[in-house]
Amino acid sequence: MEVGTISKWQKAEGDEIAAGDVLADVETDKAVVAFESVEEGYLAKILVEEGASDIPVGTVVAIMVESEDDVAAFKDFKADSAPAPAAEAAPEPAPEPAAAPPPPPPPPPPPPAAPAPAPEPTPVAPEPVVEEAVVSMEDEFGEMEVEQDEWSGWYVKKV
Repeated sequence: MEVGTISKWQKAEGDEIAAGDVLADVETDKAVVAFESVEEGYLAKILVEEGASDIPVGTVVAIMVESEDDVAAFKDFKADSAPAPAAEAAPEPAPEPAAAPPPPPPPPPPPPAAPAPAPEPTPVAPEPVVEEAVVSMEDEFGEMEVEQDEWSGWYVKKV
């Protein structure tokens, strides 16, 4: 629907209106439909009389107020002093999409791994010096035997 005709006002100026009340019958190019109020209040002024035709959609056809006391303020109000309906302007072009923000900087490289701890020195078996010491000790203390202890290395034991 682009235009319509007020075929009959169902409410008069000063009438109390409830949400859903039919204000007027509007004739379109296809049918007569009920123009219902979506608000409650009082019909203060009818700006477009019955029978007016080719009224563009969006035209102010009446003024409603919340309080009955405000109805009198619109008694001499004229339709020509009402704001003109908004002309159908060409739709505004869609705004250009904003450029995507730059990607975040790459994360910093991980800190270098701590160097591996130096391996514990492996005990080295004594050289033949131990054998010589055993031989010289045998002379003093008697027969001796050399054994290897798995924790502390070599040691001498009297037999």
